[in-house]
Amino acid sequence: MDLPTPAEITSLRMKGGRFWKWVLICTGLIFAMVAWQGIYSSQSNQGFRERKKSADSKVRILREIGTTFDSVELKKDLQKIESYSADLHSASKVGNAQEKSDSLAILEKALPDSMKRWSEFAENSSDKLLQHVAKESRFLKMGSEDRHPLTAKEEEKANDYFRMAREEWLSGNKFRRDGNNLYALVLYKRSLKYSLSSLKVSKLPYPDEYKTAATRLVK
Repeated sequence: MDLPTPAEITSLRMKGGRFWKWVLICTGLIFAMVAWQGIYSSQSNQGFRERKKSADSKVRILREIGTTFDSVELKKDLQKIESYSADLHSASKVGNAQEKSDSLAILEKALPDSMKRWSEFAENSSDKLLQHVAKESRFLKMGSEDRHPLTAKEEEKANDYFRMAREEWLSGNKFRRDGNNLYALVLYKRSLKYSLSSLKVSKLPYPDEYKTAATRLVK
């Protein structure tokens, strides 16, 4: 049996080296793909959690506004949002990735229009109460002090509440014009609260349509 020549031995070593080199490269690619899938999955889950957190926050604000401002038509709108939110909550617990993504997308799509409608209504409602407070305050000053006795401190406090209510309403208008209906809603709610507080300090009755809001906002 002839022994391999030095050149043949070198050739075999080179072929073997190339083989193991390719094995190492393929193994590295496999590990890289597995690691990338893990990172992608983690980022995807994190992205879903952040989007869901944002949507949940908006639903919570709409829910609070819905218990403050009285509108039968918009309550139906809120019921739809609540239904989408419940579907998302259910999918988040037992649904697969596609079901989670679909339910979140449906809620995200519905929220902007709903917040816009609510902010328009809240702007008008809080403005209406502001005008009522201004009118009643003028009548109060013109009326008999025996009927509505206010101390100087109470009158100053009532005026401060009215000023803050107007400032919040104006700020809400600015945010709504800029397209930030979410924060506009928060500001209109504050305006409503301060207007109601002004009436309370002035010992004036709440208008019927704002009595529910008063029980929730004014302590």
